[in-house]
Amino acid sequence: MQEERDVFPTSFLLDDQQRRLILSWSDGHESVHSWEKLRRACPCAFCAGEGGSPGMLQRRQQLSREETTLVNLEPVGRYGLTPIWEDGHRTGIFTFEKLRQLCECPQCRASSR
Repeated sequence: MQEERDVFPTSFLLDDQQRRLILSWSDGHESVHSWEKLRRACPCAFCAGEGGSPGMLQRRQQLSREETTLVNLEPVGRYGLTPIWEDGHRTGIFTFEKLRQLCECPQCRASSR
């Protein structure tokens, strides 16, 4: 079994019809992420908050289509990916570990119960 730190994404697919990101991993897993859930999980200070202050996403019930439309991903070193959103937002860095934790595939959902 590979150690978690050795696992990394090998490719991605932006599924426009179902509005989801599909990541293929070096260990053979394929993770699924709905665009809205991924945006709501954005770890940047603007979205998630910092210093005890809530972020923008914590105060909003609904996000616009532009805020939840993923247009690309950019690698960050050898540890993460930054989603590029249609509204121009691009400051959230998701570590590979965090992306695996957020996986919504049936296998991962079943194991997290």
